Amino acid sequence: MVRWGKAADDESAGRTLEAISGLRGEIGKALREGFLELRRQNSELREELRELRRTVQDVNKDVAEHRRETEALRQELRAAEAARREAAGTRGEVGAGAGTEPLSEAAALTEVRVKDDRADRAPVPEAVTGEDTHEKRLERAAGISAAELVCHRDTWAFIVEQAARNAHFRVPGEVSAGKDGAASVVVSGRSLMAILTALHAVQEQGHAADPGDCALARKFYERITAVVDTVGPVGHRPQAAGRSAAETPQRVVIVIDDRPGRQASGSG
Repeated sequence: MVRWGKAADDESAGRTLEAISGLRGEIGKALREGFLELRRQNSELREELRELRRTVQDVNKDVAEHRRETEALRQELRAAEAARREAAGTRGEVGAGAGTEPLSEAAALTEVRVKDDRADRAPVPEAVTGEDTHEKRLERAAGISAAELVCHRDTWAFIVEQAARNAHFRVPGEVSAGKDGAASVVVSGRSLMAILTALHAVQEQGHAADPGDCALARKFYERITAVVDTVGPVGHRPQAAGRSAAETPQRVVIVIDDRPGRQASGSG
């Protein structure tokens, strides 16, 4: 009887251990499946976050484009208003002339059209239309074989950050270091065109851009275009009197470096 009771206990203990082992396996399987589900959900969240970032970037681009279009419309409205005022002034001058009768609306408009046609045939300075001037500057920059840009390393870093987004920009292979953190780098006309495009885009963002970025872009754009506006084909470049061909500058040099002017000496 004692032996039979011990066998029964052993059998019961075996079933208990087997049940515990099975339960442990189920718990482990549930934990593994739970971890896999968490990983899957984390991956989906990361993808949704990346998509959200892309959407925000697209929205920012759309906002910037909308502001540029709005500014262009405002300029057109100003031009239309100026033309309307000019037409009104022309009618007033004609009506005030001695021995003449006021022009009709149709006659006044005809006279304005004649003046506009004459103005269209007359040479217009490039500075009249800013966008046309920018396009012309890009064409001049594209014709430059190589340009040496002299500026501070921080200035060059800002230019690279802005122009790197442009497909035409190529990072020069070497940057020469000078005194006081100065840097000298030679860029191609294609890269110079990309730099002008990037700096002009920062200026066009208006309130959407950082004020410091706008100030830097505006100043650097002015310094670069001040030199680009003076270039021309080598065969047609004007040569100063008394200067030989060997003394003619062979490379475009752009310096971004403001320094204090010479102070006037005090009266004795």
